[in-house]
Amino acid sequence: MSEYSIGEMIKRTRKMRNMKQEDIAFGICSVSTLSRIENGLETPAKTTFDKIIKRLGAPKGLSGCEASGDEAYRLRYLAVRNIIRNPKSQNDDILAEYAATECEDAFVKYVKAVTSFDKQDFVGCIELLDAALTEKKSLGNWPEIDYAIMEPFEIHRLILVAKCLHKTGEYDYAEKLIKKLEEYMEGSSCLDGVYGELYILLLAEYADISADSGYPDKSLSICARALKEIERKRKPYFKKAIFDIEAKAYELEGKTDMGNVYRNYAFVLEELINNRKEEKKVAVSMFKC
Repeated sequence: MSEYSIGEMIKRTRKMRNMKQEDIAFGICSVSTLSRIENGLETPAKTTFDKIIKRLGAPKGLSGCEASGDEAYRLRYLAVRNIIRNPKSQNDDILAEYAATECEDAFVKYVKAVTSFDKQDFVGCIELLDAALTEKKSLGNWPEIDYAIMEPFEIHRLILVAKCLHKTGEYDYAEKLIKKLEEYMEGSSCLDGVYGELYILLLAEYADISADSGYPDKSLSICARALKEIERKRKPYFKKAIFDIEAKAYELEGKTDMGNVYRNYAFVLEELINNRKEEKKVAVSMFKC
């Protein structure tokens, strides 16, 4: 489980069984300790882990952790990460491996939908995402959806729906969905790793919708929030997308001096280059014994 947190699987199983953290932690560890475990901030000792599993009533393992299910989840996680960070070509191999797990779900449609979106076939994209959105009218019923736990691809799938609605000019529907997702993610106890990156993407889409809806002030405010998240989570490769949205909002406000925006672009490029150098130094030092 090197690519994702054991704690995430504990949380998944706990919520599937409608159990609170207090129910699991009682007599085993503190609630704060369980929270850290679920968020991937602490690795439980084997005795603690065994007790948690027993309390969950999952003697055969955690939800989704059977051999084929565990591998399928890992592949789904990797594919979403590739899509977010753009090396999508690597997903051909991942899909080939995924087929061997014989899991029947909406994930393959999701990956195909990403391709449709990249080709600007927004109607086709939504059709492929029918598992997330059967019809546009159902957007009014989002509170009825079970938001107990969503995998990264399920969150990104809904962001894609919002993007498609946005691209086809249905700003109200798109914003309604984004707000629901924002509420879900901010209420989640885990915004680390790929979930943190998805939250930044969510804010970026919200800012973009606001700009195209004619609310530049709102857009700039959301961009500021996104930049704070980027700094907090150290994800500089998201900055250019935010600066693009800021530039659009400034133009809507009638500002013609875009010097700051161009300086931001230069800063991001320099920051990414420096980060790459730092990564190389770390990699070299790891092999020096």
